[in-house]
Amino acid sequence: MKKYCLIFSILFVLAGCSKSGFNRLKSIEKILDVNPVEAGIRLDSIEPSNLHGKGLAMYAMLRTQADYLTGKSFTSDSLARIATGYWNSRKKDYHAAMSWYSLGCVYSDMGKDPEAIYALLKAKELFPDTLSANYMGSLYMLGKHYNSRKLYDDAINSFSACKRAYERIGDSRNVSLSEYNIGISYFGKKEYTKAREIFEHLLTDSNLDADNRNSCYLYLAHVENGLHGKEGNRKELELVNLYLDGCSDEESRIPGYALKGIALYYSYQTDSAFEYLRIAHDGAQDMDTRILAVKGLEWVAIQMRNYQAAWNAEILNKQYQEELNKMSNLSEITQIQLQHNDEIQNQRFRSRVSKIILVSISLVILLIALAVIFNIQRDRKREAYYLKKYEDFVQKQMEDKATAKGNRLTEACEAFRGGIAFNLVGDVIMQHRSFRQEERDVVVHDINLYFASLIAALRDEAGRLGQQDINLIFCTLLGFDQEVIADIMCTSRSNLRSIKSRLRSKISPESFSLYFKE
Repeated sequence: MKKYCLIFSILFVLAGCSKSGFNRLKSIEKILDVNPVEAGIRLDSIEPSNLHGKGLAMYAMLRTQADYLTGKSFTSDSLARIATGYWNSRKKDYHAAMSWYSLGCVYSDMGKDPEAIYALLKAKELFPDTLSANYMGSLYMLGKHYNSRKLYDDAINSFSACKRAYERIGDSRNVSLSEYNIGISYFGKKEYTKAREIFEHLLTDSNLDADNRNSCYLYLAHVENGLHGKEGNRKELELVNLYLDGCSDEESRIPGYALKGIALYYSYQTDSAFEYLRIAHDGAQDMDTRILAVKGLEWVAIQMRNYQAAWNAEILNKQYQEELNKMSNLSEITQIQLQHNDEIQNQRFRSRVSKIILVSISLVILLIALAVIFNIQRDRKREAYYLKKYEDFVQKQMEDKATAKGNRLTEACEAFRGGIAFNLVGDVIMQHRSFRQEERDVVVHDINLYFASLIAALRDEAGRLGQQDINLIFCTLLGFDQEVIADIMCTSRSNLRSIKSRLRSKISPESFSLYFKE
């Protein structure tokens, strides 16, 4: 006994500790978006080896989110996958969506566009609240990765959905940021007119932060280059200079140097153009700027008749294009989208099948309930009919007795008919309470008075006669036809024939022919 008490005590303590740990995780979750640094410090005090199941999944999700929000780099997806592994089979649920969103953040930080797109698509489908910050964050990150892989139509759809959601909650800053990214997508599609409209509008939008507003000058310079080429170099150079004047650090100037080198090349300022393009190529961090700079270097080298430099630039350009094409391979992304769409279709199909089954079961239950209600109502109406008929007979009998003596035998027969009907129905409905004793006495008295000798003869002749047999004989003598007798005795006509056939063997042929004239 002591052993079992000790075991139960240990289990109780462990359960209490587990619940306490989960409650701590819930409290950390509430402050995560507001103060991720504090959330990270609190998570450091929790030992994950003591957690399991939902608690471990919650810890993995919160740890991943806290590290992402505080700017820590990721080298592995193993922690985030603990959360998605636990919530993988769940339906629309906030924590399931957050687990996939966290995994998408990890892949985004690791530069894995296809994996990030897949995880973020899963998160987008699982968020129950389409106005939550993290749902809109998943849309925004999807748009960024689509732009990175040059899937500009998908990027425009994601950023447009994000913009509409921010408009609904009145977040002007993020509305402007979403519109800015839509402009970048249109620029990537080479729809320069739409891109120019957006960037010109954003130049005066105070809701957009200063750096992005300054970048509008650079994109407008690119638009001028795309629309007018060499003929628009003066406007292009003005816009590039406005961009460079607004840059706060040397790194952000690099893309401007590349475009300024192109504009100077168009103006035949080859020395200055070569210098700007060289600086841009050496300092560029993104592939697009490198390609633009190396193209410009090739053109400038040809203009300067330095064919070896032009050849080297062309070789570099081919290498960069191959890397860019490899990075922009759409087959992998298309496969991910098709896989995701198949999963969504399967989920919707299962949901429809579940709804059909639920509706079918509900209809069957409804039909059964309606059948039961119908039978109850039918029995009640039948009971009410016989009760009303009996009361009418009794009332008529009392009225006839009050006005004239009448034929006592006829009165007894009428009362007896009502009495049999009531008693037989009463057998079915457990002897209805409304049949008063004095009414019963009237019927019994008349039957004893006018049928006493017949009952005695029947009892003497056939002691095996049952109440059904006697009721059939009386109803026949009173002149009821087979259909009425079946209703009064609450049985079928075929059963009446069976009762009558059995009755033939219980009494003498003379008595049978006396009661039943065939």
